[in-house]
Amino acid sequence: MNYDLLKRHNKDILIIVVVLSSLIPLFFGYNVQNIIIFSFNSIPFLYVISGIVLLFLLGRIIFSKIIDEKSISKMKGHELIESFINKNEKWVKWVIFPLTMVMEELLFRFYAIIVIIDLINLNSILAILISSSIFSIYHIHFWFRYHDFRIFLSYLILSFFLGVLNGYVFIHNGLIPCVLIHYGMAFELYFYLYRKFYAESQKR
Repeated sequence: MNYDLLKRHNKDILIIVVVLSSLIPLFFGYNVQNIIIFSFNSIPFLYVISGIVLLFLLGRIIFSKIIDEKSISKMKGHELIESFINKNEKWVKWVIFPLTMVMEELLFRFYAIIVIIDLINLNSILAILISSSIFSIYHIHFWFRYHDFRIFLSYLILSFFLGVLNGYVFIHNGLIPCVLIHYGMAFELYFYLYRKFYAESQKR
């Protein structure tokens, strides 16, 4: 079997195992009230919408100004971008990528924020900032993958602010909206990179 393919299969299995393991406490009732919070308040809603718009614009600025052609060329090997290029890897688009978002939101919002608030006794603002910082640092794996400072810096910045946004969303609306926001924004940004890569390749 191709080594890269084997690595990808192992990564897919790891994601599935982590997600299933992370869901086990929920089946036993652990903080299930934080899965989704059915409440509506116009002020938090406006904050969230504003945050999504600002994060979208930040992503556009970063991926248009910081990420250059060389970096884009490196990122074409990302599983989701590769699935856009090959157009036949639906498993990545509709299973593995969404599961990755679920995994990250479970770990960095659901568990991290709850532990920081309940066990360390910090307030929600500090919990959001700390969990966002951890989430940002977690993306250091992109440095080891691409060895590209522009890519690494982009992920570091965007993941921190996504963490802040989704931390706020988690406190007010629970886990599920966080997953939806994370999936939607990440999917859109990778699709934007794919289109940018495709446009650059058409010029050559």
